[in-house]
Amino acid sequence: MIEVGVELMPASNCYSTELGQIGVSEAERLMEAVRRRQVRDEAPDMVLFLAHPKTVAVGLRGGPADTHPDLLVSPTRLSEEGISLTRSVRGGGITYHWPGQVVCYPLIALGLDERNIGQYMRNLEEVAVRSLNRFGIKAERKRSSAAHLGLWVQDRKVVSMGIRVSSWITSFGFALNLEGDLGPSRYVRPCGLEGVRLTTVEEILGRAPSRKWVVEVVQREFGSVFGRELHRMPDRLRREIRSLDRHEDRMMAGSAWM
Repeated sequence: MIEVGVELMPASNCYSTELGQIGVSEAERLMEAVRRRQVRDEAPDMVLFLAHPKTVAVGLRGGPADTHPDLLVSPTRLSEEGISLTRSVRGGGITYHWPGQVVCYPLIALGLDERNIGQYMRNLEEVAVRSLNRFGIKAERKRSSAAHLGLWVQDRKVVSMGIRVSSWITSFGFALNLEGDLGPSRYVRPCGLEGVRLTTVEEILGRAPSRKWVVEVVQREFGSVFGRELHRMPDRLRREIRSLDRHEDRMMAGSAWM
Protein backbone atom coordinates (compact mmCIF):
# COMPACT_ATOMS: atom_id res chain seq x y z
CA MET A 1 0.00 0.00 0.00
CA ILE A 2 1.32 3.42 -0.98
CA GLU A 3 1.17 5.84 1.92
CA VAL A 4 2.13 9.34 0.88
CA GLY A 5 1.81 10.77 4.35
CA VAL A 6 0.07 14.04 3.45
CA GLU A 7 -3.31 15.23 4.59
CA LEU A 8 -6.32 15.40 2.33
CA MET A 9 -6.02 18.68 0.44
CA PRO A 10 -8.86 21.10 -0.35
CA ALA A 11 -10.30 20.88 -3.86
CA SER A 12 -8.76 24.26 -4.73
CA ASN A 13 -5.25 22.86 -4.25
CA CYS A 14 -3.28 20.65 -6.58
CA TYR A 15 0.10 18.98 -6.94
CA SER A 16 2.68 19.88 -9.56
CA THR A 17 5.78 18.03 -10.67
CA GLU A 18 8.32 17.68 -13.47
CA LEU A 19 8.38 14.10 -14.80
CA GLY A 20 11.17 14.34 -17.34
CA GLN A 21 11.04 12.76 -20.78
CA ILE A 22 8.13 10.40 -21.50
CA GLY A 23 6.84 8.95 -24.76
CA VAL A 24 3.48 10.19 -26.00
CA SER A 25 1.77 6.80 -25.65
CA GLU A 26 3.22 6.25 -22.17
CA ALA A 27 2.04 9.71 -21.10
CA GLU A 28 -1.45 8.95 -22.38
CA ARG A 29 -1.63 5.74 -20.36
CA LEU A 30 -0.40 7.61 -17.30
CA MET A 31 -3.02 10.34 -17.68
CA GLU A 32 -5.82 7.85 -18.20
CA ALA A 33 -4.79 5.93 -15.08
CA VAL A 34 -4.85 9.15 -13.05
CA ARG A 35 -8.18 10.24 -14.60
CA ARG A 36 -9.90 6.99 -13.61
CA ARG A 37 -8.71 7.55 -10.07
CA GLN A 38 -9.91 11.16 -10.11
CA VAL A 39 -13.37 10.10 -11.30
CA ARG A 40 -13.66 8.13 -8.06
CA ASP A 41 -12.42 11.14 -6.04
CA GLU A 42 -9.33 9.14 -5.11
CA ALA A 43 -6.69 11.45 -6.57
CA PRO A 44 -6.12 15.22 -6.35
CA ASP A 45 -5.74 17.70 -9.19
CA MET A 46 -2.30 17.59 -10.80
CA VAL A 47 -0.29 19.67 -13.23
CA LEU A 48 2.36 17.53 -14.91
CA PHE A 49 5.38 18.95 -16.71
CA LEU A 50 7.32 16.74 -19.06
CA ALA A 51 8.96 16.48 -22.46
CA HIS A 52 8.43 14.06 -25.30
CA PRO A 53 11.13 12.45 -27.42
CA LYS A 54 11.09 13.30 -31.14
CA THR A 55 7.55 12.31 -32.14
CA VAL A 56 4.95 13.11 -34.76
CA ALA A 57 1.61 12.78 -32.97
CA VAL A 58 -1.69 12.70 -34.85
CA GLY A 59 -4.75 13.91 -32.95
CA LEU A 60 -8.36 12.88 -33.37
CA ARG A 61 -8.83 15.04 -36.45
CA GLY A 62 -7.82 13.28 -39.66
CA GLY A 63 -7.14 9.76 -40.82
CA PRO A 64 -4.68 7.03 -39.77
CA ALA A 65 -1.29 8.25 -38.63
CA ASP A 66 0.77 6.65 -41.41
CA THR A 67 -1.45 8.02 -44.21
CA HIS A 68 -2.49 11.31 -42.62
CA PRO A 69 -2.84 14.05 -45.27
CA ASP A 70 -0.79 16.47 -43.15
CA LEU A 71 2.18 14.11 -42.84
CA LEU A 72 4.51 15.39 -45.55
CA VAL A 73 7.14 12.62 -45.50
CA SER A 74 6.91 8.86 -45.36
CA PRO A 75 6.82 6.94 -42.06
CA THR A 76 10.06 5.32 -43.26
CA ARG A 77 11.73 8.73 -43.40
CA LEU A 78 10.63 9.45 -39.84
CA SER A 79 11.95 6.11 -38.64
CA GLU A 80 15.31 6.69 -40.34
CA GLU A 81 15.65 9.95 -38.42
CA GLY A 82 14.66 8.45 -35.08
CA ILE A 83 11.26 10.13 -35.00
CA SER A 84 8.31 8.14 -33.65
CA LEU A 85 4.87 8.28 -35.27
CA THR A 86 1.84 7.78 -33.05
CA ARG A 87 -1.90 8.33 -32.90
CA SER A 88 -3.06 10.39 -29.94
CA VAL A 89 -6.43 10.56 -28.21
CA ARG A 90 -6.18 14.34 -27.73
CA GLY A 91 -8.11 16.84 -29.78
CA GLY A 92 -6.51 18.68 -32.66
CA GLY A 93 -4.52 17.70 -35.69
CA ILE A 94 -0.93 16.66 -36.32
CA THR A 95 1.99 18.08 -34.35
CA TYR A 96 5.70 17.53 -33.88
CA HIS A 97 7.13 17.08 -30.39
CA TRP A 98 10.78 17.17 -29.38
CA PRO A 99 12.71 17.28 -26.08
CA GLY A 100 13.18 21.06 -26.25
CA GLN A 101 9.51 21.68 -25.48
CA VAL A 102 8.06 22.33 -22.04
CA VAL A 103 4.88 20.27 -22.08
CA CYS A 104 2.22 21.18 -19.51
CA TYR A 105 -0.56 18.64 -18.90
CA PRO A 106 -3.16 19.72 -16.31
CA LEU A 107 -5.18 16.82 -14.89
CA ILE A 108 -7.84 18.75 -13.03
CA ALA A 109 -11.49 18.16 -12.16
CA LEU A 110 -13.43 21.15 -13.41
CA GLY A 111 -15.85 22.59 -10.86
CA LEU A 112 -19.47 23.34 -11.70
CA ASP A 113 -18.60 26.96 -12.50
CA GLU A 114 -15.65 25.90 -14.69
CA ARG A 115 -17.47 23.54 -17.05
CA ASN A 116 -17.11 25.54 -20.20
CA ILE A 117 -14.57 24.00 -22.54
CA GLY A 118 -14.12 27.18 -24.57
CA GLN A 119 -13.37 29.15 -21.42
CA TYR A 120 -11.03 26.43 -20.20
CA MET A 121 -9.07 26.69 -23.44
CA ARG A 122 -8.91 30.48 -23.16
CA ASN A 123 -7.68 30.19 -19.58
CA LEU A 124 -5.02 27.71 -20.60
CA GLU A 125 -3.90 30.05 -23.36
CA GLU A 126 -3.80 32.85 -20.80
CA VAL A 127 -1.41 30.83 -18.65
CA ALA A 128 0.99 30.56 -21.58
CA VAL A 129 0.50 34.21 -22.61
CA ARG A 130 1.39 35.44 -19.13
CA SER A 131 4.30 33.02 -18.83
CA LEU A 132 5.89 34.13 -22.10
CA ASN A 133 5.31 37.77 -21.15
CA ARG A 134 7.44 37.18 -18.07
CA PHE A 135 10.34 36.52 -20.45
CA GLY A 136 9.64 39.58 -22.56
CA ILE A 137 7.74 37.78 -25.32
CA LYS A 138 4.37 39.07 -26.48
CA ALA A 139 2.48 36.05 -27.80
CA GLU A 140 -0.94 36.41 -29.35
CA ARG A 141 -4.01 34.29 -29.98
CA LYS A 142 -5.38 33.87 -33.48
CA ARG A 143 -9.06 33.25 -34.02
CA SER A 144 -9.09 32.73 -37.79
CA SER A 145 -10.13 29.10 -37.30
CA ALA A 146 -10.00 26.26 -34.78
CA ALA A 147 -6.77 25.19 -36.47
CA HIS A 148 -5.12 28.39 -35.21
CA LEU A 149 -5.44 27.37 -31.56
CA GLY A 150 -2.24 28.08 -29.74
CA LEU A 151 -0.03 31.13 -29.46
CA TRP A 152 1.85 33.01 -32.12
CA VAL A 153 4.65 35.54 -32.31
CA GLN A 154 3.85 37.35 -35.53
CA ASP A 155 3.45 34.52 -38.08
CA ARG A 156 5.31 31.84 -36.12
CA LYS A 157 3.79 29.43 -33.65
CA VAL A 158 5.42 29.24 -30.22
CA VAL A 159 2.79 27.27 -28.27
CA SER A 160 0.70 24.34 -29.52
CA MET A 161 -2.45 23.24 -27.74
CA GLY A 162 -4.60 20.15 -27.64
CA ILE A 163 -6.83 18.99 -24.82
CA ARG A 164 -9.17 16.23 -23.82
CA VAL A 165 -12.02 16.54 -21.32
CA SER A 166 -13.73 13.39 -20.06
CA SER A 167 -16.17 13.31 -17.13
CA TRP A 168 -15.20 16.99 -16.73
CA ILE A 169 -11.61 16.00 -15.97
CA THR A 170 -8.97 17.56 -18.20
CA SER A 171 -5.91 15.98 -19.75
CA PHE A 172 -3.28 17.02 -22.28
CA GLY A 173 -2.73 20.78 -22.48
CA PHE A 174 -0.01 22.78 -24.23
CA ALA A 175 3.55 22.47 -25.47
CA LEU A 176 5.74 25.57 -25.22
CA ASN A 177 8.63 25.58 -27.69
CA LEU A 178 11.63 26.42 -25.56
CA GLU A 179 14.70 25.42 -27.56
CA GLY A 180 16.18 22.90 -29.94
CA ASP A 181 16.18 21.86 -33.59
CA LEU A 182 12.98 22.76 -35.43
CA GLY A 183 14.04 21.10 -38.68
CA PRO A 184 11.76 18.04 -38.49
CA SER A 185 8.73 20.27 -37.90
CA ARG A 186 8.79 20.77 -41.68
CA TYR A 187 7.68 17.14 -42.04
CA VAL A 188 4.14 17.98 -40.96
CA ARG A 189 1.47 20.51 -41.83
CA PRO A 190 0.53 21.63 -38.29
CA CYS A 191 -3.23 21.41 -37.80
CA GLY A 192 -3.65 21.42 -41.58
CA LEU A 193 -2.32 24.98 -41.99
CA GLU A 194 -0.16 25.73 -45.01
CA GLY A 195 3.10 27.56 -44.53
CA VAL A 196 3.12 27.51 -40.74
CA ARG A 197 6.54 27.89 -39.19
CA LEU A 198 7.34 27.13 -35.58
CA THR A 199 9.59 29.22 -33.43
CA THR A 200 11.18 28.80 -30.00
CA VAL A 201 11.88 31.05 -27.05
CA GLU A 202 15.56 30.49 -27.82
CA GLU A 203 15.12 31.74 -31.38
CA ILE A 204 13.11 34.80 -30.31
CA LEU A 205 15.40 35.89 -27.46
CA GLY A 206 18.71 34.59 -28.83
CA ARG A 207 19.02 32.35 -25.78
CA ALA A 208 16.81 30.04 -23.79
CA PRO A 209 16.03 30.55 -20.10
CA SER A 210 16.49 27.40 -18.05
CA ARG A 211 13.76 24.81 -18.24
CA LYS A 212 13.48 24.88 -14.46
CA TRP A 213 12.79 28.60 -14.52
CA VAL A 214 10.17 28.26 -17.25
CA VAL A 215 8.36 25.51 -15.33
CA GLU A 216 8.34 27.64 -12.18
CA VAL A 217 6.84 30.58 -14.07
CA VAL A 218 4.13 28.43 -15.69
CA GLN A 219 3.28 26.94 -12.29
CA ARG A 220 2.77 30.40 -10.78
CA GLU A 221 0.68 31.64 -13.70
CA PHE A 222 -1.42 28.47 -13.73
CA GLY A 223 -2.22 28.89 -10.06
CA SER A 224 -3.17 32.53 -10.62
CA VAL A 225 -5.38 31.96 -13.66
CA PHE A 226 -7.15 28.86 -12.36
CA GLY A 227 -7.40 29.88 -8.71
CA ARG A 228 -5.53 26.85 -7.42
CA GLU A 229 -2.65 26.69 -5.01
CA LEU A 230 0.04 24.48 -6.51
CA HIS A 231 2.03 22.32 -4.12
CA ARG A 232 5.20 20.41 -4.86
CA MET A 233 4.34 16.77 -5.35
CA PRO A 234 5.91 14.55 -2.66
CA ASP A 235 8.82 12.53 -4.09
CA ARG A 236 7.24 9.20 -3.29
CA LEU A 237 4.01 10.11 -5.07
CA ARG A 238 6.00 11.44 -8.01
CA ARG A 239 7.76 8.08 -8.38
CA GLU A 240 4.44 6.24 -8.34
CA ILE A 241 2.95 8.62 -10.90
CA ARG A 242 6.02 8.19 -13.12
CA SER A 243 5.56 4.39 -13.11
CA LEU A 244 1.82 4.33 -13.80
CA ASP A 245 2.24 3.89 -17.54
CA ARG A 246 3.94 0.57 -16.82
CA HIS A 247 1.81 -0.75 -13.97
CA GLU A 248 -1.49 1.16 -14.04
CA ASP A 249 -4.17 -0.50 -11.90
CA ARG A 250 -1.81 -2.85 -10.10
CA MET A 251 0.15 0.13 -8.82
CA MET A 252 -2.99 2.08 -7.92
CA ALA A 253 -4.83 -0.67 -6.09
CA GLY A 254 -5.18 0.27 -2.42
CA SER A 255 -2.99 3.34 -2.74
CA ALA A 256 -3.53 6.47 -0.68
CA TRP A 257 -2.87 9.47 -2.90
CA MET A 258 -4.62 12.24 -1.11
